[in-house]
Amino acid sequence: MLTRLNQLSWLCLLASLSLASPLLTYAAEEQHPIDKVHEACMAKDYSTYGMIKCSDQAEKKWDAELNKVYRALRSKLNREGKKRLKKSQQKWLKYRDSEFETIATIYGAMGGTMWGVIAVGQRMEVVKQRVLILQGYLTAFIFP
Repeated sequence: MLTRLNQLSWLCLLASLSLASPLLTYAAEEQHPIDKVHEACMAKDYSTYGMIKCSDQAEKKWDAELNKVYRALRSKLNREGKKRLKKSQQKWLKYRDSEFETIATIYGAMGGTMWGVIAVGQRMEVVKQRVLILQGYLTAFIFP
């Protein structure tokens, strides 16, 4: 029989794994479809304008995916869970906006066209990471 401390340790380990799982899902198995489209777009047009356009389109797709996953997760939660998810998402949106401003400030101050490409890619990654985190929560409901 597990002691209370061992039970808590196991629960913490399981919780950590479930949070990490979305980050590992596509890395270990295969790329996310949005990443595949993004890479194909980048390979097709590797001009500065082309790469910025591709990353901007990918950010928009990740944002649409974020809304889809958020709604799916919300549908699985009880009233308290929905309330906490909404609060968390509102705080994340403030973080995202602040992070986007920081990205613009830092990369906007640098000379050279490559920094514009990097800035748009960083914006895309901020949104993508939120999707993967919420997807991990949703996966916990699908595969309990």
